[in-house]
Amino acid sequence: METVRDLGATTEPHPLAVAAVAPFRAALAQTGLEFDDAQTAVIDALSTSAPRGYYVWGDVGRGKSLIADTYFAAIPTDRKRRFHFHGFFRDLQAQIARRRAPLDRSLLRLLGGARAVLFDEFHVHDVADAVYLTAAVRGLIDHGILVLATSNYAPEDLLPDPLFHDRFQPAIDLIRAELHVAHLGAGQDYRRTQAPDRSSFAAGAWRTRPDADQDGSDVDLHAAGHTVRARAVDGDTVVVTFGDLCDRPLGVAQYLALADRFRTIDLVAVPDLATVERAPLARFANLVDVLYDRGVALRVTSAAGPDRLLHAPEPPKDVGRAASRLTTLARS
Repeated sequence: METVRDLGATTEPHPLAVAAVAPFRAALAQTGLEFDDAQTAVIDALSTSAPRGYYVWGDVGRGKSLIADTYFAAIPTDRKRRFHFHGFFRDLQAQIARRRAPLDRSLLRLLGGARAVLFDEFHVHDVADAVYLTAAVRGLIDHGILVLATSNYAPEDLLPDPLFHDRFQPAIDLIRAELHVAHLGAGQDYRRTQAPDRSSFAAGAWRTRPDADQDGSDVDLHAAGHTVRARAVDGDTVVVTFGDLCDRPLGVAQYLALADRFRTIDLVAVPDLATVERAPLARFANLVDVLYDRGVALRVTSAAGPDRLLHAPEPPKDVGRAASRLTTLARS
């Protein structure tokens, strides 16, 4: 594949960043949306034509993905890749295993000649992911690829576990030194006030049924090397219990496989989330992340409302993002 020229220590604006500014601002104007002061500051930051790219972080529901996706769409090239973090790690690890090649070469194969990359929901909670990510960030910058990342975390708050934080410090230093870091400050969670897009994740619903049954499953699905038990499959819709999808030790790879196959997931027999232990809740939050990013409708039947997730004794990391996304589901 083509090897992209290393830009070295240049401080010149990235040519794609320069070319993106006018169509980016025009596209935002066409939305008819009114942006608050913090959002306007981030829009201005993305209009500075940075040499390497941008890292946009802030609270949940503040419009990071909307602004970043609009910017990314305005970059005038077809040679670009958008990754949700869960999918990026799955694809990179699969590329390494398939080719048995070094990480840098595997990364370039995965990018397929891309000149710009968007990482949505940039976060690091696992030391193994931190190792991959440090090398990936270095590789992207060294090869002159325009980087755009969104996150709920300031760079220095990534991988906060004090036992492992130092393993990610080189990547934090790299982000701070090479990317324009823009903070989309605290403010209104717009998912709670604006009409959601009913053609994707929010085409689903949250139905509260205190007598939600706990019947077993009778369909076996193969997902990323594991068997997922489902209650029923009807075309591009699958019905599966919370116990089978979140109590069992499944991972993001299995959720991604289901999202690739189905357009609607009916998650039934969901208990009061305030009574659920941390590990199943973390899997549920990962499921919400995957389905939201892939535009897969989620229909939940639960013993209690979605806000109960916030009252769990040990809520998972990024619980605020999951709770915000669940507010887009219709209630009944």
